[in-house]
Amino acid sequence: MGILRTSIIALRAVIKVMEVVLVIRVFCEFKLIRRNTGPFQFLLLITEPLLDPVRKMLTKGNKGKPLKFDISPLFVIVLLYLVRTLLNKYV
Repeated sequence: MGILRTSIIALRAVIKVMEVVLVIRVFCEFKLIRRNTGPFQFLLLITEPLLDPVRKMLTKGNKGKPLKFDISPLFVIVLLYLVRTLLNKYV
């Protein structure tokens, strides 16, 4: 049971870090830093694998038209929060 508990704690920590990284990316999208800088490219590299599938699902739900505003970070943050909450109940 010790390995499972340790794994869940580590997974919760990774999820929390991803939530913070997503929030930082959203703030950076509002022109706090330029897109061609190294830190922003790093944020894109880390967050895009989570955001792209959600963005595609939202586009499919909108009859193939892109949304005016990218709300995929909001969906991903809520999903990560729910997963983290479920993991909290098991430890």
